[in-house]
Amino acid sequence: MKTIQITAKNVQKAIEQGLKELGVSQEEVDIKILDEGGLFRKAKIELCYEEGNSAKEKSEKKAEDKDKKEESKVEKKEEKSKEKAEKKKPIEQEKTDNKESIESAGKDFLNKLLEKMRVQAEIDFAKTEDGVLFNASGDKVSALIGRHGETLNAIQELLLNVLKNKGYKEGRVYFDVENYKNRREIALVEMAEKMASKAIKLNKPVRLERMSAYERKIIHTALQNFEGVTTQSEGVEPNRHLVIIPEEK
Repeated sequence: MKTIQITAKNVQKAIEQGLKELGVSQEEVDIKILDEGGLFRKAKIELCYEEGNSAKEKSEKKAEDKDKKEESKVEKKEEKSKEKAEKKKPIEQEKTDNKESIESAGKDFLNKLLEKMRVQAEIDFAKTEDGVLFNASGDKVSALIGRHGETLNAIQELLLNVLKNKGYKEGRVYFDVENYKNRREIALVEMAEKMASKAIKLNKPVRLERMSAYERKIIHTALQNFEGVTTQSEGVEPNRHLVIIPEEK
């Protein structure tokens, strides 16, 4: 069993870096989040990988076994080749007709990922106006959210990339944990209005903590028609934040 620890600016980057370093796929490792990271620290994860079970190693072994079998008579090989050619077309047509749905593919990936993360959760999905929403529920699924949804967003990005690689490009893909995003949006709007009132009262800009582009957009939208203030984003990712500025009277 080979174990490595990876440190990066967020959980998603750490997972991608670890998989690249090991040269394995997501399904071949156990993932343990040691530190989700924060304002002044990086995220840290641990990847456990059982050597000898990678897709590459299995492929090499399979090729070696195939070479040994090819020592049979030429006539037998030609016969098998003809049979394979005759069956190839209908088999490919059947695979096309029975293409796995995006919901089934997404749910399968999430179940495998959460198993690697040692988190028990029930995954369901629902159609949205512009795509598909996958939702995780269970007793201890809060570990999938992270600070202000950073872990949740990392999982959503992984899910999106996996489905794109499988050829699913129609519509958007969302991942949520027990309706966290809706609850977070309500909390952000309430906080934004409170901070806007504070900026007007003090007559000076109010700087909010760093947020993702998604959360900054929620606040920009919430205060778009709030009389007496304007909003703007400042800083560089991943520490970009939003400033609420009182308008001159």
